[in-house]
Amino acid sequence: MRYLLSALVLFPILLSAQDSVRLDEVIITDNRIETSVMESGRNVQVISKRQIEQLPVQSVNELLQHVAGVDFRQRGPWGAQADVSLRGGSFDQCLILVNGIKVNDPQTGHHAMNLGIDLSSVRQIEVLKGPAASRYGLNSFSGVINIITEPDAENAVEIQSAYGQAENSSLPNNYLGGYNVNAGAHFGVAASRHMISVGQKQSTGYRPNTDLNQQSVNYQGITKTKAGDFNIMGSFVQNDFGASGFYAFPIDATSDEEVTTYLVAAQHTIRKGAFQMKSKIYTRKNFDTYTLFRDAPTIYQNRHRTDVGGGEVHGAYTYSIGTAAIGVEYRQEAINSSNLGKWTRDNIGVFAENRINLLNERLLLGTGIYVNQSSDFGMQYLPSVDANVKVTKDIHAFMTWGQSFRVPTFTDLYYVGPTNVGNAGLLPERSNNYEGGLKWTRNGQNAQASVFYNQATDLIDWTRDSLNHPWQPQNYSQVNTLGADFNYSIIRERKINSWLTWSNGRLGYTWLQMDIASQGDVISRYALNNLRHQITAQGALTIADKYGISLTGRYLDRQAYNSYWLVDAMVQYKVDQFRLWADCTNLLDTKYIETANAPMPGRWYRLGVDVRIK
Repeated sequence: MRYLLSALVLFPILLSAQDSVRLDEVIITDNRIETSVMESGRNVQVISKRQIEQLPVQSVNELLQHVAGVDFRQRGPWGAQADVSLRGGSFDQCLILVNGIKVNDPQTGHHAMNLGIDLSSVRQIEVLKGPAASRYGLNSFSGVINIITEPDAENAVEIQSAYGQAENSSLPNNYLGGYNVNAGAHFGVAASRHMISVGQKQSTGYRPNTDLNQQSVNYQGITKTKAGDFNIMGSFVQNDFGASGFYAFPIDATSDEEVTTYLVAAQHTIRKGAFQMKSKIYTRKNFDTYTLFRDAPTIYQNRHRTDVGGGEVHGAYTYSIGTAAIGVEYRQEAINSSNLGKWTRDNIGVFAENRINLLNERLLLGTGIYVNQSSDFGMQYLPSVDANVKVTKDIHAFMTWGQSFRVPTFTDLYYVGPTNVGNAGLLPERSNNYEGGLKWTRNGQNAQASVFYNQATDLIDWTRDSLNHPWQPQNYSQVNTLGADFNYSIIRERKINSWLTWSNGRLGYTWLQMDIASQGDVISRYALNNLRHQITAQGALTIADKYGISLTGRYLDRQAYNSYWLVDAMVQYKVDQFRLWADCTNLLDTKYIETANAPMPGRWYRLGVDVRIK
């Protein structure tokens, strides 16, 4: 299976001489200054809509598992809960954006992926690896994932449904049963496009107390006027799931959690000649109820409500040899909790950035700074410098240096429970990041390789002195991370012959070595769970323009768990507006744990039907 996967990914390299067409450059949106992937001075990976359609995935959560360098840890299939991190960071250190809107929750990073996004509405996903405070501000400590959605250009109604079962379940019937149904509509005229979708997921679970019931509603409207472009979006997600082994093992065998999230945002972009201004406002509300004993909720139950609101204004001006930008943001975070109490904190940030073209546009030099005033943690100055050198028309060298920081979550600071106790004396995390590498593109292929070094101080981890004591967060003195990153992808279809087409191919590798300052004889909960080695590989073929087969493989060597391979496969039949598909997740029936004390299911299957009516 591994050899087959490698062949499927690497075979199209042999075809490169048959195709000399150069593709349009992929543009990353960024906050203020848009640039192409090749010209960026940062390590950025972009997953396009066409590439997403070729993967054996049915949700944003499943998609991110296959992105090289992204450590995506689920506590079960169908999207019960997942943690996402980059480059050895924790799940609280990765900034999640939806169309540039910050959706991280100040209570805990466990809620960051409670999004309810219909995968078919995703245009592309941008993954920026490494600290990015000067560009994205608060809490972009180890990287940024920006999920970009938009309505389709044509009016249509879509209906998608799937049913799944798993082997090797510990439930009495030996099967995990689950289904999801999603319906959406794209409508409007050329200058005003809209999209609305509703979804339902339900699962009986794959081991005791791992059932799931999730509903979602999502809306987006993009309207272009003489006064600028308006982008309005709103979403609702309610997610109720059994949480066995999630937080308080071994006493949480019958625990339950319900998370409800509301998000509303409005953005405006106006362009006048060389000047561009972007503004946005947003509000996000999250309700989290955790019950330790599902059948006896009065014994121990936590109820949390977080309210986040903010706004940003950015302006950019393009002059003869570059672009200068400046911006300001305000964000207020508040919590009202039966356990953590009532707290509010404010952040005001100012951005400044300049990108200049030198040496006849062979050198792009970028500088930036973010100044943040926190009501709880004072003033922070976070600069960055990056450069991109055009070595040849196909090869660019890039390098970057930047500082970043993360403020503790409310859970880090104030939580009190039978197995976890917060620490109100925590300091913000800080880091210096250095990275250099090469980018290459030719004949519909691209590759990127880099080496990076990160010096982090005051990192937060939950520790305890013995198994009899509760977990409590502490600041490390210093953690140094040395790593290497490689990505290769086919970014356009390739005809092998008249009936066979290579549709997608990707190969990625990430290596990390983390040196952690001694804390004495304590037990660490998160710090030693980073990936040491990660390999991702994907390949897809289209047969006679109707049939498709895709195969993905992942190798994960995590410091705290055994290393393992995961292989997924999908076959599909597509004609006109109808698609019938079947996939198998964990084809090798691997036994593994991604996080906490939540064993993942073995081999499981899904069968689905998608219909699109124009």
